[in-house]
Amino acid sequence: MRGRWTTAVLAGALVLTVAACSPAPEPVQPPPGVGLDYQLGGDYPLPEGAELVVRQWRDGEAEPDAYSVCYLNAFQTEAAEGHPDHASNWPPGTIWFEGEDPAWPGEHPVDISSNRQRRLAVEFLTARLEECVVRGFQAVELDNLDTWLRYPDAPFDRDDAVAYARLVVEEATSLGLAVAQKNTPELLDVARTEIGFGFAIVEECGEHDECQAFVDTYDGRVYAVEHTEEGLAAACAAIGDVAGVVLRDRELVTPDDPGYVHGTC
Repeated sequence: MRGRWTTAVLAGALVLTVAACSPAPEPVQPPPGVGLDYQLGGDYPLPEGAELVVRQWRDGEAEPDAYSVCYLNAFQTEAAEGHPDHASNWPPGTIWFEGEDPAWPGEHPVDISSNRQRRLAVEFLTARLEECVVRGFQAVELDNLDTWLRYPDAPFDRDDAVAYARLVVEEATSLGLAVAQKNTPELLDVARTEIGFGFAIVEECGEHDECQAFVDTYDGRVYAVEHTEEGLAAACAAIGDVAGVVLRDRELVTPDDPGYVHGTC
């Protein structure tokens, strides 16, 4: 339980006490099997049938009529200059600048190779998690969980990823947020038991034939985003009867953009 320090004068002495605050509510997991939309490019009205939505922590708002998930790039920096999560804004020593995401130039992995660095990174993320709560989100998605797999020369490994993810989940849970595993089937054996994830958001599980493993782990609380018609067909055939599946364009633009794509099973 979090609290705040207050002062009182008792018999001429200054006494510090902790005034208890109301504890955060227990996280509520999303309803299984519902339709979803993935709106990282900007908020817009939910398509018909969507009961779960993912939006950015920085400028997105929770949807009153849907289960709302707050997107946070917890394992990498953001590339855009001026973004609060740009590499220049993270605490010194928490970014591995030798690595750069080839798909997203300017994004660098968080260096989670020591307990001190992990805790500094979690401290940095806490303000973002608190902002998710203020904006009304019920859950958070932690992106780039798989960085240790994509940077073979990185100074961190699977154990470091598990330890860091567990710390972030503990902090989010203490604030009343449920936490989604993002991709990374390599961690399904510890995702719920050691880390504490409550559900999964997966991209291209149909494309890579990974959907069923997530459904088996999370009892249907899986929400799949595909970026090709082939991937959509595969995901729908594999898990469409028990899990949410949506087709979105790779840039995740809003409906007023000519590149906007949206489809469901």
